[in-house]
Amino acid sequence: MVVRVTVFIDRSNVNGADDYKQAPVTHLYLKVSEGTTFVDSTYLQRRAQGRAAGAKVGGYHFAGHNDPRAEADFFLSKLGTPGPGDLKPCLDLESGQSRQWAEQFVLRIKQKLGYFPVLYGSTSFIQPMRGSGVLNACPWWRAEFGPNDGQRHPLNGGELGAVAHQYTSVAHVPGISGVTDQSHILDEAALLVKPARPFRKYGVYHDGDHFRNFRRYARALAWATRHRPREGHSIQIRHRKES
Repeated sequence: MVVRVTVFIDRSNVNGADDYKQAPVTHLYLKVSEGTTFVDSTYLQRRAQGRAAGAKVGGYHFAGHNDPRAEADFFLSKLGTPGPGDLKPCLDLESGQSRQWAEQFVLRIKQKLGYFPVLYGSTSFIQPMRGSGVLNACPWWRAEFGPNDGQRHPLNGGELGAVAHQYTSVAHVPGISGVTDQSHILDEAALLVKPARPFRKYGVYHDGDHFRNFRRYARALAWATRHRPREGHSIQIRHRKES
């Protein structure tokens, strides 16, 4: 039996075959797509193998320079639906996309899934973008290697709100072919898809068919409207007969 500590790596079609049953991997990001035409041919097999080995698995999209909403739709069409406990979908920004491009991509993901994706990128590229409220809402998987010697080194300027730190591209992990990127998790909860919230109903009552107690009804309706906190919740009006 493999005893697991937190080992977080990412893999793609440029990497060799892995044996996740022998690897002590707990968190695994896999490349799904790039631009609007490329699909990683190893994604589905690696995802199945990683899940079978007990890893938390997620997919990432390598950003191109097409319409960002079209890229987001293409990514989601190849990703599959993330479930509770999976790693959130991730946008990999490495090739000079603008802040506006990234905003449109992540907003499209939020529109489709109901939550913001993870944003991956280097300190120098992503930190200036996080002045955007939209991009600041995305969990940041921060790439900063330092000497890139396989060891984790302190982040320049501290964590700066990052939820994970990719600290090397030359890690050696048993069961993983060649060298691999490896990351350290700073906030696991921010990386994971949360269970769906139960559907809730807010009851508002009035007395009789003619609203005898209209002021109380109006106050209750206003309160319920203000406190309906999330999509998927509803206000239910129920009539209570006079006794």
